[in-house]
Amino acid sequence: MSAASWVGPDDGCPPRSRPLSSPCRGHPTAREERAVPVPFPRPALAAAGLAAALVLGACGSTTAGAEGRIRLAYAFVPVAGLSPYSDDAVIGYGIGATETLVSLDPAGAPQPVLAESWTRVDPLTWRFDLRPDVVFQDGTQLTADVVAESLQHAVDAQPTPRALSGVELGVATDGADAVVLTTTAPDPVLPQRLTSPELVVLSPAAYADPASPDLVGTGTGPYELTALEGTSGATLDAFPGHWAGAPAADGVDVSFLSEGSSRTAALRADEVDVAQALPVSQLATLGDQDELLSVPLPRTVALHLTTTSPVFGDPGLRETARRAVADLDLAGTVFEGQADAPQGLFGPTSTWAADRTAPTYPDPVAAGGQRVTLATFSDRAEMPEVATALADALRTAGFEVELVVRLYTELEEDLLAGTYDAVLMSRSYGQDTADPLSYLSSDVGCAGGYNLSLYCDPAVDAELAAGSRLTDVTARTAVALDVERTVLGSAAVVPVVHDRTRFGVAAGLTGLASDPWERSIITVETALR
Repeated sequence: MSAASWVGPDDGCPPRSRPLSSPCRGHPTAREERAVPVPFPRPALAAAGLAAALVLGACGSTTAGAEGRIRLAYAFVPVAGLSPYSDDAVIGYGIGATETLVSLDPAGAPQPVLAESWTRVDPLTWRFDLRPDVVFQDGTQLTADVVAESLQHAVDAQPTPRALSGVELGVATDGADAVVLTTTAPDPVLPQRLTSPELVVLSPAAYADPASPDLVGTGTGPYELTALEGTSGATLDAFPGHWAGAPAADGVDVSFLSEGSSRTAALRADEVDVAQALPVSQLATLGDQDELLSVPLPRTVALHLTTTSPVFGDPGLRETARRAVADLDLAGTVFEGQADAPQGLFGPTSTWAADRTAPTYPDPVAAGGQRVTLATFSDRAEMPEVATALADALRTAGFEVELVVRLYTELEEDLLAGTYDAVLMSRSYGQDTADPLSYLSSDVGCAGGYNLSLYCDPAVDAELAAGSRLTDVTARTAVALDVERTVLGSAAVVPVVHDRTRFGVAAGLTGLASDPWERSIITVETALR
């Protein structure tokens, strides 16, 4: 994954890794936090592999949107007219307008959506058989030619979609109902790449401007985008011709509200039915009839110690810093229980990492009053608080600490250049492909595009290169855990907390997606009682 370019007021994500999570400090008090799974009532939905739907029960009632329409307060403002070739890609996907050939289940495994099945023909070739009888919202039939044209537009897009970074993809058809994708090097995770919202399939009418596809009426999702009101809102109507059946609500009215307090206030005032990415500091202000959906994420907040720093170039001093912060309960204090204690680079959503082997650390070296700079960004409220706690712990361990807190956009160049001795960062390790080896290559590989520690171990690079050629999922995760152990053992990266995303949900709303990959929100099953 490459570094991201978006940071919103409540966004603490590295650019190009835009999250659906937001600042967190407070904790719900008089309200029960529940998330009760419900089965998909239609067989087609089980095959779709859509994000797990949940019923959020609550007593009482709320005034629903006009004609059973869902009112959504979305946490990010469009920056490119909802073009899938921008950071807006996840918006069109999340509000139910667009779909991909393949989706991710909660464990990160690919599941069928517009592609009914797929086969790896040989190490360089994949065949995807399309779901029959799918139509776009403008009435166009989904065919292999249409899908191939849509994917080719994505391949040709500039900049290259993140999910295709480093991949030379060839697109062809095999009859009317199958597309064949080829790569110049073996790519065992190509189906996972196709789950990216940047690779949604649109009808030919979307590409009047190939550089900025138009989502109005051109997707296959359960809701048809009918109007985009600049950066203030969007209107979607139910698409009765959806391949899985007519959606449960009449439409979706989206308000783009970048301030967490504004989203919370809208929910509290019964102006919206769903408020995305609520800051923890706002949770206690929700009404008694509103409920909280807290979704653990593949997102780790970590202290990155710069290995080229005059101070933290010494493994012993890195270990002294690691020990200084290791026992801090940031999940329980700064996040007030709305996050999870650090387990490693991979958090509790990665169940395959639960049996990891503990790393062996270097011997510590006395800090001796050495001066270090610790940088983080202010775009998310909890990050400066976490950084302050870390700085205090480092001072107690004998370091002199200068704390640098700025907007992410003001810090990014220096963060990537290794200007600071230490960096506190919130990072999703499953944003684009849910492939742990891709994440590790980006973040700890010698040539990684988001290697904040400037960590470089040729043996790790060789292991990642060999692991990337493996096709067995268990074998790939075993490599990921071995690399994790090596990196943690160097004390170059120190996980401090695993984050969650939080939705405020009004009474009567059911079927909201609980998607740890921070993509899907409104599905065909989302409804108002």
